[in-house]
Amino acid sequence: MFESTVTRGRVFTDETGISYVIPVLLTINGPVEVLVDYLLEHWDSRSPAWMLKVVRAVRLFLDYVDAHPGYDDEQAVFVNFRQRLLTGSISVTGDDPSGLWWTARRFGESSRIIINLTDFFNWWAEKYPGKHNPAKTWVGSRYDRRLAEAAYIYRRNSAFLGHTWSTVQETSRTPGQHSGTRYRHKTPRVEQEVPRSFPESRILDLILKGFKVGRRYNYRDMLITLLLNGAGFRMSEPFHLYLWDVMEDPSHKGRALVLIHHPTWGAGPLDPKWVDAAGNQRTGNRAEYLAERFGLAPRDWDLSTSAAGWKGGMHETQFGGYYKQAYWFVPEFGELFWDIWHLYMEQVQRIDPALRHHPFAFLNTARDPKGAPYKIGKFEESHADAVRRIGLIPAMHFGTHVHGHRHAYGTRLRKAGVSKEMIRRFMHHVDLQSQDVYTAADRAECIEHLAKAVDRLNTMSAELRAQIVKVNRDHASNLLSPSIHQYS
Repeated sequence: MFESTVTRGRVFTDETGISYVIPVLLTINGPVEVLVDYLLEHWDSRSPAWMLKVVRAVRLFLDYVDAHPGYDDEQAVFVNFRQRLLTGSISVTGDDPSGLWWTARRFGESSRIIINLTDFFNWWAEKYPGKHNPAKTWVGSRYDRRLAEAAYIYRRNSAFLGHTWSTVQETSRTPGQHSGTRYRHKTPRVEQEVPRSFPESRILDLILKGFKVGRRYNYRDMLITLLLNGAGFRMSEPFHLYLWDVMEDPSHKGRALVLIHHPTWGAGPLDPKWVDAAGNQRTGNRAEYLAERFGLAPRDWDLSTSAAGWKGGMHETQFGGYYKQAYWFVPEFGELFWDIWHLYMEQVQRIDPALRHHPFAFLNTARDPKGAPYKIGKFEESHADAVRRIGLIPAMHFGTHVHGHRHAYGTRLRKAGVSKEMIRRFMHHVDLQSQDVYTAADRAECIEHLAKAVDRLNTMSAELRAQIVKVNRDHASNLLSPSIHQYS
């Protein structure tokens, strides 16, 4: 039985004080070091979330290999592993002699696991290009040696395994391009469903009523929701906001100007307490500021529950550094944000500064640890409770989940006739296609389009109308009646 766990590890690669926090696959023989090397090489280009997925994929593969030590056919282990991801390892009678006890995974999830393993094996092949099996002389743990042997076998059989193992072709080919291989266990193709937007008629109820408990308002979560729905930010982005990043818009008095800076490359604030050894004001990026001023790292480097991702996209530089500006739509959202911001600042100022050993704008105002950075998971819980307070059910398919706000913002822009190029700018996308999932018509709009088409049909000339089928329901019912009675 493969005994392992995934934990956070701090890795030093030289004699400096710089370390890297990455997920580590820990076995009874110690960490899987070749996997540590792989993650370190990709540390500056891939996210912690990606690293976790890679570690979990490798862990599954080692789990499978450990349960099947007697394979003579070196290709079969790869093919069978891929198939067991799809089918699970438990028979219809509930037996599993392997002891894996895997349940079936969706095709998309299985494909992602295979892609991550394929990328890892290809990296290994480039790092160790020799023709001889290095596993025979490998210096390292038992599981490092197994991974090395698997990567070597994969390289040697890549021509065959490209068709039977990797599903990269299935996930990366362009629309309309057919794969040469059909997968019986692949889920059926479906129309690209548009995630539901938060109901437009209920957003003010959510902000002004949902986040009120008794006589107390939760100003912090009202502000975060306004950034999501009124400015279209992704759920994680407000959690990188500093107290310095909100100011009154000089071109629109009474409206907030909000700049959410890149967690690493954004410009550090002009904090009077951030000085060099000579007492001079320090300047630099936000990674430097966090490290020197607070001994912290950017939240998108974190692997704990305090982490907040950063997907990228387009940034602006007009005010210095790299940031994303809040483009309020409708503009009154920016005015409401500015009013609530002042009320929230009064709450923050009542918290002992010693408890606020960080620069982040959103923090725990009532619960312990008081003054600590507010976590995304807590906001999701608070948001769900607020949705219930206004009589709605929090769910993705209703649009009442936190992700529904960005979709509401994009849909609002489209309905207002804003051009695609400006929507791209306002939503901080790199290309025009990125906005499609946020601005495409949902089911209700599709039905509305059909209804309008019927209206146009009914106003056509008799000649044009005669070219399109017309169904007389009463006539059809009369024809069907005898058949209904005959078989009743």
